[in-house]
Amino acid sequence: MKTDEGKLIDIEMQNSALTKEVHYRFQIYGARMIDHQVNRGDLLYSENVHEVYTILFVNDIDRENLLLIDTYMPRNQLNHVRKYNLLTHHNIYLPFIDAVVREKGLKNLSKIELAIYTLYHGITDDIMALNSEVVIMMKEKMDQFNEDEELVLAASKRQLVKIQHHQEKVRIRQEGKEEGLKEGELLKAKENTLMLFKSKYPQEDILMLENLTLSQYNEIFKALIENKDLQIIKEMIK
Repeated sequence: MKTDEGKLIDIEMQNSALTKEVHYRFQIYGARMIDHQVNRGDLLYSENVHEVYTILFVNDIDRENLLLIDTYMPRNQLNHVRKYNLLTHHNIYLPFIDAVVREKGLKNLSKIELAIYTLYHGITDDIMALNSEVVIMMKEKMDQFNEDEELVLAASKRQLVKIQHHQEKVRIRQEGKEEGLKEGELLKAKENTLMLFKSKYPQEDILMLENLTLSQYNEIFKALIENKDLQIIKEMIK
C-alpha cells in the first residue's frame, strides 16, 4: 500500500516459523521496494524516493527477543539511526499477544495491541464486549472478506494446505525421520530455558534444569515468561 505522504508499506503474513531464509526474504523485499523507485539515469531520483516499511505478522515467538513488535532499522556503532533512513522493518509475533494480555488485561490494550489480539484470536465474545472502534473496524473488514467468494475460497485452500503439511509432519515423525531434529529442538529449548532462568534467578542452582524432557523445558520456559513463582517451577521439575 501507499500512504498519502508517499510512504510504501508491504504487509505480509507468515504462518510458519521465522527461519533464516524468511529473514533473508523480507530484507530482499524491502531492498527491492527502494530500488524500484529509482530509474537508471534519473538525476533527480532523490525527489521521488519515499520511505519503505515492511510489516511481517508471524505465527511464532522469537525466544531471544521477547517482544510483541520487534523493529529493525540501520544504526551506527553509537546506536544512532541512519540519517534519512529509507527502510524500517517490523516483526509482529502474534502468539506473544497472550503474554501482553496476561500482564495488562484485555481492557487495557492499546489500539495496535487490540488489533493484533483480534487478528490472532478472531472476533470473540470478549472482544465484541469491549465495543471498541478498533474491533468494529476489524469486524467490518472480516464481514467484507466473508462476502468475497474468491477470498473465502483462497483461504479454504490455504487451510487445506496447512492441514496437509501437518499430517505430513506427523507421518514423518512416526517413521522416525526427525530424530536429529528432536535433539536439536531439545538443545534449543534447554538453552533458552537456562538463559531465561539465570536472568530471573541468578542465585539459584541451574543443575536442577539438567536432563529434562522437551516438554518440561517448554513448560518451564512458559512459566518463566508468565512470572510464575519459583516454587511452582521447582514442582514442575520434580
